[in-house]
Amino acid sequence: MLVVNGFFENGVFIPEIPLANIKGRKKAVLRIEDENEKQERINTWKEFSKSIRDSDEILEGEPQRLLFRSPEEVAVL
Repeated sequence: MLVVNGFFENGVFIPEIPLANIKGRKKAVLRIEDENEKQERINTWKEFSKSIRDSDEILEGEPQRLLFRSPEEVAVL
């Protein structure tokens, strides 16, 4: 997967890097971010991080390993 950042302006996507090396027809997704939404997301993560740092909760036991599913396992669901 190739991720290309850029700007959508006046109905045209302007990439930050040249896209000349992409050959043929490719499926693509354009995600348009609202600046307010982006700042709200940043603020939410900052608040979450601060809550963790300020927590006085005592953790007991050993940490458990997280097991993530592979894309193939997710596709089967």
